[in-house]
Order: sequence, then C-alpha cells, then structure tokens
Amino acid sequence: MLRRTAGFRTVLGRSASPRSPKEPTRRLRPVRQGRSSEGRENDYRGRPVSGQTTTHLGASPGSAPEPSSTLLHVTDTLLRSLREHLLDESEPLAGLLRKCLLLGAETGSGALRVWARMELNGYGDEDEVPKYRKIRGLTISMDSISGNYWSKNQPIDPHQMPRDARECLPEEVAFKQPIEELEQLAGRDKLALMHPGLAYAQTIWNGQLDMFQNIVSLHYVMTGSTVAGILGQIRTKLVDLIADLTADTPLSELPKKDQVDAAVNHHIRDVYSTTIQAANGPVAIGAEAKANTMGLTVEDAIRLLDEVQQAAADVETTQRTELLAVLAELRATVESNEPDTGEVVKKVGKLRAVADKLGVASVTAATGGAAQALTELAVSGAFG
Repeated sequence: MLRRTAGFRTVLGRSASPRSPKEPTRRLRPVRQGRSSEGRENDYRGRPVSGQTTTHLGASPGSAPEPSSTLLHVTDTLLRSLREHLLDESEPLAGLLRKCLLLGAETGSGALRVWARMELNGYGDEDEVPKYRKIRGLTISMDSISGNYWSKNQPIDPHQMPRDARECLPEEVAFKQPIEELEQLAGRDKLALMHPGLAYAQTIWNGQLDMFQNIVSLHYVMTGSTVAGILGQIRTKLVDLIADLTADTPLSELPKKDQVDAAVNHHIRDVYSTTIQAANGPVAIGAEAKANTMGLTVEDAIRLLDEVQQAAADVETTQRTELLAVLAELRATVESNEPDTGEVVKKVGKLRAVADKLGVASVTAATGGAAQALTELAVSGAFG
C-alpha cells in the first residue's frame, strides 16, 4: 500500500528516499516451479516450495507398497508387540487382550477370541468363570445394631452364623468384572464386595435374632492386592501363550489355527458350556469343557466317537497310534452286549487324558463332546 507525500513515499508507515529518475525500474521474476528427482515441488532456485514436500519411505516415486509386504509388516508388528509388552508391568492388560482379539481373527482361532472377549467385556451370569478369577477364604465384615449400640466393620467367622445361614455362603467368590474394572480395583487400598449369598444369609440370620437386634449389612472385605493377584495370573497365562506361539513360529509369520487353539487349551484351560443336541451337533471345546446331553442315545455317543476318529487325522502318525488304540478299547466296551458302567467311565477318562496330552484342538473338541455324552449316559444308567 503506497501513499504519496511531498517528495517522499511511505510504504506501510516507513519512509523511503525518492527513486532517482535515472534508476531503472526492476521487475519481479515470477517463481517457476518444477519437480526434483525426489518428487518434491521446487522453485527456480531448487528450494522446496512450502507445504509441497512429499515423502517416500522405502519406495520409488509413484509406487505403492505391496499388499503382501504390508500384511507381513502388520503380522510382524502384532506378534513382536505382544511379546515385548507382556513383561512390561506398566502395560495395561486391556490393550494386550485387544491385540489377542486381532491375533485370533487373523489366525481363525475362535478359542482365543472368545477368551479375550470375555476377559475384556466380563463374564455373564450364564458363563463359567475360570478358576483364576475365583477367590476362597475372603473375610466377612458385619454392620449390626443391638439395642442402643451400633457396630460397624466387625469381622466375623462363618461359624458364628446360624447353620442354615452359613449354608448360603459360597465356597468361593467369582470376580466377573471386565479387565479394565479389575485394574481400577487393584489400585485401591480397601474393597467391600456385596454378594447374593451374603444377602440371603443376612435375611435368615435376622429372622432368628431377638427384638432390637438387627444385622444391617454383611459384605466381603479385601485389599486391592487380592485383585492384583488375579491380574498377575492373567498376565502369566498370556506370557505362556505367546511364548509357545513364538517358540516355533517366526515373528513374520502367523501361527496355524490348531497351534493357537492348542495353546489356549493348554495354558488358559478355557471353559465352554455347550448343549449337545445331536451326534453331529456342537461339542464343547477345552480341557475343562462341559456339555449337556439332551435326549442322546448310546448310538449317538458312538457316532460322537466316530467324530474323534476323524479328528485323529490331524495328529501326526507317530502320535496317532495310542489315541486310536484307546478309542478302539472304549468303543468295544460301549458296543458290548452288557457294557460295564465302571469300565466305560474309566476308559473315557483314559481317552480324555490322551487327547489332552496331544494338544490338538480338533481332537480335544471331539473328545470333549464324546466323553461328556458317555459320562452322562453312564450316570443315567444307560449301561449295565
């Protein structure tokens, strides 16, 4: 912006000497833009134009990364990240479990995804809670009124309760909360936990007290270190799981589905409750799997044994012999004219032990369904 004055010109408030009449007028050159060999926009002096820098990491200009190399990089990063962060005590377990969800999706392992999802979202009323989430021997605290006296946070022994009230107490308390909630509880000094069994025991006990006496509250008390112990067990199981998966598998490759399922079965010992509705229907998976039989016959159980024999094809030849021998013994006992219940149960246990030792997920799954069906039939008196 120029403003003319007498003999001077002012440029944005600054004075300048008048140009000599003989001084030639200079014209500004337009900036020419070009492209350097590195793919950057340059002016005519070869300097990068601001905001126009293009960066290529490990690729020639205009090229895109290969899809296979990208997947390889993601896989390598996932396995390596899990292995490196598991031993870092400051690393939240929730993030590690979400990576396990992704690993389960990439490998097709439903067992890993189900377990990781339950740990992240918490266990429902119908879900079987793993043993490492159950605590025995928690201290019971009582708030009570007796006449004009008020007592709070008084520790009591279960044997101080009436017998019928004591029978309402659970043998162990299950912690079903999501993992992130458990991590928050672990940081507290003291915790108070209500439980339906305690509430029922309180009602029964109050019904037997004299006038002007009342149990106001019964609850479990503990420190945050109790919950920290649960989290420590989960972290240890994850370390064992990932250590097995990376022992024989390079970090740049994905482990096979059967490897992941077997590792989950061996270290996590997951529990699935599944109803077997037919011989070719769903079966329970896991070393501690449970299934409910609904209207199964001995013939159906034999067909489930056929499923075990078909699954044996996934086992190496050198390890398959023992499994097939035990399976043949069990089948001969079940198909005999007067099968002995004790022999059936004994050989079912032997078959399950051999399957668990092999650690092949498909065999473990099929064996779990057949074993549970035969056991239920034996208990119901289907055999002699």
